[in-house]
Formats: sequence, C-alpha cells, structure tokens
Amino acid sequence: MSMMSFAALVVGGAIFVGEAVGLGEPSGCAATAMIVDARANVPVTADSQQLRARIDAASASAQAAERATAREARRKHCVEALLAYADLAPEAYGRERGESEATRARQMAAATSAGVDGYVSPRGPVPASRPEQQWERRRRRLVGHTAASGVFTGIGVAMLTVPWIVLAASCRPESLCEGYGAIWASGFGAPIFVASVIPLGIWATRLHRHLRACPPGLALHRGRARLGLAGSGLRLDF
Repeated sequence: MSMMSFAALVVGGAIFVGEAVGLGEPSGCAATAMIVDARANVPVTADSQQLRARIDAASASAQAAERATAREARRKHCVEALLAYADLAPEAYGRERGESEATRARQMAAATSAGVDGYVSPRGPVPASRPEQQWERRRRRLVGHTAASGVFTGIGVAMLTVPWIVLAASCRPESLCEGYGAIWASGFGAPIFVASVIPLGIWATRLHRHLRACPPGLALHRGRARLGLAGSGLRLDF
C-alpha cells in the first residue's frame, strides 16, 4: 500500500470516527454498536452458528477494549474488534452493504492505529430535570396550545361576524343588498369556530389547573410574549 493510499485511509477513518462521536453512539469501542447491529441481522439457525461465533469473538475484543485502562491496550483490542467485524460484515449483511461496512471498519481501524482514538469516551449521566423545570416546560406547552386554539377561534369569529357587519353598514334602504359573500364567509367560519373553540376550552382549563398547581417558591414571571429570531427560524417567548 502506497503512502498516499494509507494517508487517504487514515483521513477517511478519522472522518468516520468523528461522525460516530458526533452522532452519539454508545460508549465504548466504536465497533461495539456495529457488532450489535450485525448480530441482530443474523438469524439464529444451524447454518449461522459459525458466523455468530465469529460475532461473539469480535464482541469479546470490543468488550476487552472497553475494560482496558491503558490507552495502548484499549487501541489494540478496539482495532482487533474492528478488523474482525470487517471480515464478517459481508456474510452478515450481504455483498453490497457488507463490503461498505467492511471498508468503513478498516478505515476506522487504520485511523485508530495511526493515532486517532477509535474509542468513544463514556458520557456523563444526563442530570434529571427538577420539578420546577418540568412544571415550566408543561406550562409553556399549555400556553402554546391555548394560544393556537385562541387564534383559530378568533379567525372563526371574524369570518362569522365581520362580513355581516360590513354588509349591514353598506346597505341602504333604497338599495338591494346581496349577502352571498357573507354567507360564503360564514360557511367557512362556522366550522373553524366550532373546531377550535372546544380545544380552546380544554387547553384553557388545563392551563388554569396547571397554574394553580405551581410548585411552592417558584416565581412565575408574567409578561408580554416576545417574537424573535432563533437560529434559522422564529422563537416565541412567553
């Protein structure tokens, strides 16, 4: 293998390792999740006993990498697991996908051997949200649902009333008024009003009950809703 080919292999492996870390794969050797998927893809039959035994051997190398404390030993076992997975992938997945998986595993093994650690460090436990945070998140959801239902209810009311008010204001005793437009608007406004006023009552009731169950000591900041930019979209704070 030429130096340029080996360098390309190392760069490709580094990219794959970076993607694995960014996507949040399970902690341990990078081959662990790959081996688990391969085992799940192989049915338990008499013909697959040898293949499943090879999968178990590759899994043992990955587990040894996870248990190792020394960096060199961890790399060694992880490379062994990756290469073992590369050998069995074509049989586990078939030719097309298996060759792609084998190439990916060999690239990651080359990157690990070259100094890019293929071991995904364990992540710390996610702290559990406090009751106050859970209450606040639910309050925001209820406010959002109530506001959305209120907007549609307002649209329905406007379509039911505004056309008739405009028609009444434009009519004169000496002229003949045709209310076809108002009838059409009412025909659309009535279903919108009926379909939104019921959810509005439900969400408003739930919000009222939730506000009454406010945790003691939690200060509820009431103020105006603010609409602003957040990343690539809009964010409504209330």
